[in-house]
Amino acid sequence: MKKLLLIGLALFAVACVANILLAADEPAKVTVTGTVVVNKNDDGGITVVCVKAGDAMTKLVLDDNGKKVAEMAGKKVDVTGTWQGEGDAKMLKVETCKASEEKKE
Repeated sequence: MKKLLLIGLALFAVACVANILLAADEPAKVTVTGTVVVNKNDDGGITVVCVKAGDAMTKLVLDDNGKKVAEMAGKKVDVTGTWQGEGDAKMLKVETCKASEEKKE
């Protein structure tokens, strides 16, 4: 009986530590506020979507959510998401986007 209790406690401890480690690996959410800038190719297809805040340009991942942000071209938005990639390849994977209450730049 004591062995079963010790095994149970050991498994519980391992599960707790694993949960803590997995939670620490979750990327932090970031919100960027700025004006949506969209670049298109000659055929009108979207090639790049960015949010311009002052002199900084934040490039967005061009998935379904990124394309939804592109529909707001020229508008001030609050975009929330997580970073993907590093260095010059760093982009924001959009989770949510809404019109900003701040004035347009």
